Amino acid sequence: MREQIQKFIFGNDDCIEKKAVFWNMLFSVLSALQSAIMIMLVTRVDGTENAGILSIAYASAYLMYTVGTYGVRNFHATDSRNMYTYKDYKKVRLLSCGVMMICSVAYCLSKAYEGYKLSIVMLVCLLKLEEAFEDLYHGELQRAGRLDVAGRLGTIRLGISYIVFGAVLIIRRDLIEALVCVIIVGLAIVLLTRSVANSFRITNINEKSKFNFMKLLMACFPLFVMSFLSIYISNSPKYAIDLYLSEKEQAYYAIISMPVFTINLLSSIIYRPKLLYMAELWNLNDKDTFRKIIWSQIGNIFLISIVAMGGGLTIGMRVLELIYGVSLNSLKKEFAVLLIGGGVVAIYNLLSACLTIIRKQVFMLIISILVMVLATVISNPIVQYAGLTGASYLYLILMMGEMISIFLILVVYLYRKNQCNAVNDLQ
Repeated sequence: MREQIQKFIFGNDDCIEKKAVFWNMLFSVLSALQSAIMIMLVTRVDGTENAGILSIAYASAYLMYTVGTYGVRNFHATDSRNMYTYKDYKKVRLLSCGVMMICSVAYCLSKAYEGYKLSIVMLVCLLKLEEAFEDLYHGELQRAGRLDVAGRLGTIRLGISYIVFGAVLIIRRDLIEALVCVIIVGLAIVLLTRSVANSFRITNINEKSKFNFMKLLMACFPLFVMSFLSIYISNSPKYAIDLYLSEKEQAYYAIISMPVFTINLLSSIIYRPKLLYMAELWNLNDKDTFRKIIWSQIGNIFLISIVAMGGGLTIGMRVLELIYGVSLNSLKKEFAVLLIGGGVVAIYNLLSACLTIIRKQVFMLIISILVMVLATVISNPIVQYAGLTGASYLYLILMMGEMISIFLILVVYLYRKNQCNAVNDLQ
């Protein structure tokens, strides 16, 4: 039995890259659908009001999750030169996850959450804390060339978690109990993932360096701030809805925004397995191939977005109504605007990963700060005045601001690098 389990987790060495794509795709699908599946179950079993509470809980927990992961995953997975050790990444993650929980408590106090709502928000934050540790182990497995193993383990955890959540919710009709059970089950599988990652850990000549920890903290700080602000910006409509609209309207916004994540999910499935290869191209100074891959991936995202919009506007809303058991006829315009925003976000995430690969992530910081300021200024007035319609347009405006800015910076930087190389060749 033990050998069969090990064989399933580790597989064999045949076609590892194809298996990595498959298992990463399956895990990414289940991960991206986490809030959608849970909100759907709560809507069906416990009503739209509790679904709205769970929605804002996830919006808050995803913000805290960026503190826990500290923007390290792409940096870790693309560390093809092994400049930092597994121990370095682990130290950073322990620190960031500790800060995450402190921030979670402070956030709930600042929002004056209490009673039932406070319990739900904190439990979802604990769930994301587990996932922040899991992300560390997945990053090491990916760096070791075994993204397939990470995908298998992540798929197992999420699959079992959804079954447990649904069963407990239906039997007990208690959202708090369901979340507690999911956390317990998830912890067991995350501990298993840690053991597997330890067997693949990479060592190098910098193993005993006393300065790597601080260097890694400083290197990833812009990534952390950018990812934190990015989540804050993308969830700004939800935070404003939490202030001015009802829990039911929060649930409706969550429902019509689900297809947005579908576009981003499908896009990430295509480009994420190529990140390590792109990092190697950059290290080899093969900028022509590097640029071609970027444009190719942008084209893929555009095609995915067109298909998603067509399907969403024709049958998508009806499917959502059947799944969630609510009427969405009055929200067609808002739905279309959010679909456009989904394609914009997918391109933005791709370009962010590219800046990380070329280790110029610091340029993303100023973009995120500026758009965050914009979100802080306009979010509450727009949602207070225009309700869910205002929330959907707010989302599109903020995402367009981020995507266009980072696109221009990346293009200009790559052009200037080529110019400099051309001058050096002539000399």
